[in-house]
Amino acid sequence: MDPTAQDKLRDKLADYVEDAHALESSVVDNLDTMIGTIDDPKLKEVLQRNRQVSRQHVERLKQRLEHLERGTPVRKRIEGMALSLMKGVSDVLRTDASGKVGRDAYLLAHTQVAAYELLGRLAEAAGDTQTAELAREHLAEDKSCADEVAAQWDGFFEVTLAGWRDGATEKTTATV
Repeated sequence: MDPTAQDKLRDKLADYVEDAHALESSVVDNLDTMIGTIDDPKLKEVLQRNRQVSRQHVERLKQRLEHLERGTPVRKRIEGMALSLMKGVSDVLRTDASGKVGRDAYLLAHTQVAAYELLGRLAEAAGDTQTAELAREHLAEDKSCADEVAAQWDGFFEVTLAGWRDGATEKTTATV
């Protein structure tokens, strides 16, 4: 590969690391909001573990950005915070938040999986073995997070169903 093409590839790799950093930061913010809407201790614990994994990813990606001579991308961070804020407001207003929190946590983990699938391939193509290894590590951790959320589908549903029942009882009592 000619030097100009290699430089473009490395520049694109840095963009993908920035994207992954912004995604992970947004995931942390989203999980913070989700955790606040869940009362069930077991479900809350699953989300807290996922948030801790994402916090570690944020720090590792920050180190990679420094190594790639890029700082923390402010614009992407602000965009992620805005999306998290909008999602947080919608979570608080939901009557079936628990079930949708489970769904959203699962989707977030799979979005992270997709990001690391691409980042790992690009890092390999660019010859950056450290970023490729980091992507593989994050990929495995996010697959585990997705599996952990999926193992709790019954719990998310039961909490949601209980909320509907409680809501139906309150409405029935209020109209009698």
